[in-house]
Amino acid sequence: MFSGWHRALLLSLQLPEDADAQVQDSLEELHLLVESLGCEVGDRIVQTRPQIHPATFFGKGKLGFIKDTLHRLDADAVVVDRTLSPKQQQNLEQQLKCLVLDRTQVILEIFARNARSRAAQLQIQLAQSEYLFPRLVGMWQHLDRERGGIGLSRGMGEKQIGKDRHYLQRRIAKLRTELSRLERERVTQKKRRAHCLRVSLVGYTNAGKSTVMNALTNSDLLVEDRLFATLDSTTRLLEAGSRPKVLLSDTVGFIRNLPTELIKAFQSTLETVRDADLLLHVVDANDDFEAHLQTTRQVLEVLGANCIPVQLVFNKTDQADPMRLGMLKRLYPEAVFVSALNGGVATLQERIQTFFKQRMKTVTIRLDYQHSQRLSDIYEWSRVDHIDYREEGILMTLTSLPGYLNRLRHHLAPNFTELPA
Repeated sequence: MFSGWHRALLLSLQLPEDADAQVQDSLEELHLLVESLGCEVGDRIVQTRPQIHPATFFGKGKLGFIKDTLHRLDADAVVVDRTLSPKQQQNLEQQLKCLVLDRTQVILEIFARNARSRAAQLQIQLAQSEYLFPRLVGMWQHLDRERGGIGLSRGMGEKQIGKDRHYLQRRIAKLRTELSRLERERVTQKKRRAHCLRVSLVGYTNAGKSTVMNALTNSDLLVEDRLFATLDSTTRLLEAGSRPKVLLSDTVGFIRNLPTELIKAFQSTLETVRDADLLLHVVDANDDFEAHLQTTRQVLEVLGANCIPVQLVFNKTDQADPMRLGMLKRLYPEAVFVSALNGGVATLQERIQTFFKQRMKTVTIRLDYQHSQRLSDIYEWSRVDHIDYREEGILMTLTSLPGYLNRLRHHLAPNFTELPA
């Protein structure tokens, strides 16, 4: 999407409703985002204004100071800690004579570099194309300035914009078609897993979700100490012997002001969150937990997943100050505190088991022998606590979630008889 920049100047605008700590925390996060792309951060500039300047985002007086700072630092890019309009970005580049990026572009680029699966690559390509489409105007106007416009005829820049628009329109349509095909495959896979209980890991990026998943499932997923190391939804079996089976899914991490283009593009990947019976909300116990909690809850609301039961999990407790841990435990008495890197997830495993056990129902059924081939369905959808082969049929005591027992009734009736408790 962009390349060739080595040192960046970070810019932020503080509006009346923005607290100092909020602005600084967001800039610190942007600093990490830019560094994750291999770029050095030269300095930070914050302007306080009553409102955003509609043409240049920052006040015109501040632009002179920004230009001087760019020259002093020998910086070749500025990164603005908000999303710029196409016109603001164009005007800033004209006045500052350097590459101008906004927070959304930086996040999109990180996603593009980290995408591994075909689905993730298609999703980020779609998000980038949709972001770029309204920004085509002005990208080729330099051709007209160099050649000179003649009357009302179409200039070279205008012709190029038209070509690029058609190209991006075709590209967006093609990407959506291919993603629709992958979505149909995902729906088919989802049907095959319909008899399983589903747990999804959610939380702020770099909170340690993949480490938690590795500890819970004895897996070896990629774990890196960087933002957005995980983009692809990965699913593993939580316990081999449990019935119904419990599946645990890792998902892409969230972040402040997650671009709407990414939320739309990753809808299918994030379906694993909406389909979950339980969410494990993983929080770094050493980080800005209040802001991270709020951000994750906001994204869950956007996804329509805010009604799903949540188990709060504070991770990286081995690195936390004891005083801080004591405060967190008083503030969140229902939370589970773990150090997943050191394998300390036994309490979390018990909490997951307890969550489902408390919601389980037990019934006794009699299955006719002529329908004994349906035993496999019963074992898939429930835990068989007792089985007794009698003359009148197979007596079974089953335990499962009420919804799963209803599915058994739907699929097997009238092949079995439910006996009174």
